[in-house]
Amino acid sequence: MSAHPSVWAPLLPVAMVGTDRHAAALPAWPGAVGNLLARAVQDAPDAASAVLRASAVLASCAQSGAQGAPFTTALPAPCAADPLPEPQHPALVAHMAWAWQDGPARLQHELCAVLARARHRLPASLLPAALEQGRRSIALRSRLLPVLGTRGLWLATLRDDWHYAAGVVAEAADEARWTDGAAEQRQAFLTQERAQDPAAARERLRAALPELGAKERAELLGALAVNISDADAALLDSLRADRSREVRQVALALLLRLPTAAHPSRAAQRLAPLVRHERALLLKHWVVQAPEAPGEDWKADNLDATRPQHESLGERGWWLYQLVRQVPLRWWTEHTGMNPPELLKWAAGTDWAEALLRGWRDVLFAAPDAPEVPTWCRALLDAWPAKGLRDETSAVLALLPAAEREQHWQRQLASGQLPLAQLLSQVLGAWPLNESLSPEFSQALARALQQRLPQTAAGALRDDFLLRSLLPDLCCALHPGVLGAVAQLPRSDDETPSLTNTLQTAMQVIATRQALHAHFST
Repeated sequence: MSAHPSVWAPLLPVAMVGTDRHAAALPAWPGAVGNLLARAVQDAPDAASAVLRASAVLASCAQSGAQGAPFTTALPAPCAADPLPEPQHPALVAHMAWAWQDGPARLQHELCAVLARARHRLPASLLPAALEQGRRSIALRSRLLPVLGTRGLWLATLRDDWHYAAGVVAEAADEARWTDGAAEQRQAFLTQERAQDPAAARERLRAALPELGAKERAELLGALAVNISDADAALLDSLRADRSREVRQVALALLLRLPTAAHPSRAAQRLAPLVRHERALLLKHWVVQAPEAPGEDWKADNLDATRPQHESLGERGWWLYQLVRQVPLRWWTEHTGMNPPELLKWAAGTDWAEALLRGWRDVLFAAPDAPEVPTWCRALLDAWPAKGLRDETSAVLALLPAAEREQHWQRQLASGQLPLAQLLSQVLGAWPLNESLSPEFSQALARALQQRLPQTAAGALRDDFLLRSLLPDLCCALHPGVLGAVAQLPRSDDETPSLTNTLQTAMQVIATRQALHAHFST
């Protein structure tokens, strides 16, 4: 709080114009504060110093005498005892405090995962910083909730912007997690029930949907991806008419995992006349045509006839893309007899390559568990389209099993065709935030990094801004067993301040992870 305006008023004229132009002596203030001010300014070497001293005394007195607004509401109920232990080692807690204040998101995810596996909670002193990070990052919340402990959940009820974590303790009964839990807890409960009893979870969701907001309807609906079957088709089909666009999109994406359901079947029937086998001279070949006009039934199946203003596709290409993205990928191989590599080559030779590629990509991401997905991913990665897809390959790589992803990157690393910084960007983009790379691949990346920085880190990293920016995140993703080697990166006396900060952050990440794994592995 600042002092009352009348206290500062005598200083305002001289502060505005300066002591050179305002030569009058400072006025006297009454009371004990006035006596203190008089002693502070009496031996000032010049008028300017006297003004500064007076300002310092007034500001200090205002702070020391400040009173907040009276708290008139009842105090909250005391926090219950917490059944989970918290780390007590001072050095480890200090590392964790840095992670929440300044560490990369990957480090925060790993910290939560390690604590959860060890059945520990966050130290009470770190709860405000952790809750604040959860407020900023929706992706972090599901990892954070299990390690907040009773006190963290209690704190979350006391601030509106922390209410996302105002749930029930992790040890609460299942029904309490559903009825009283935070949104992330309800979603985790429904996903778990879906894995154990799909029908019960579906009926629970069906009963709850009319009472939920659009955002939670869409989030909970995603749980049906677990053990999805034709028994879910009726509920999903009914949600194509939901008032929320987000809910409709989730329902349509889930229906793509049920190729024999009514909606994907209608979509395939709508597209089939546009993909035909035609004869040219003595040879037959497949051709694709874009619609000449939107169909009368398109709106009922959530097909947007109006092309968005900034869409790169033309009107007919937009219509074709809309149709392709509603048809399961396996329809294309069954309908044409071509495998994914052949389909990609064929699409590149048509006039509608971008519409086809973007539609296939959307289906790939909507139904990532379909049996044909790995084959499509490999085909895309082997001949990444130069035109039609502006995405990075990371999203496609993320759909492959972890071992196959690492094999792909090992081949790229060995070939040397892709710069190390671009390869690391791919790796970090396609690897889960809370998981470490394998020891073997981590060692290969550490060796490549040491070769890239043969003499001084400063010399190589000064100009390679991408590699520099990825270094802290890389230290979060590498297997803990190779962190010691990375910690020995060479340093230089002529490092720029920004490079020094990056290297210090990387070393702090390494120290935090080493302390974390050393403490919880014993």
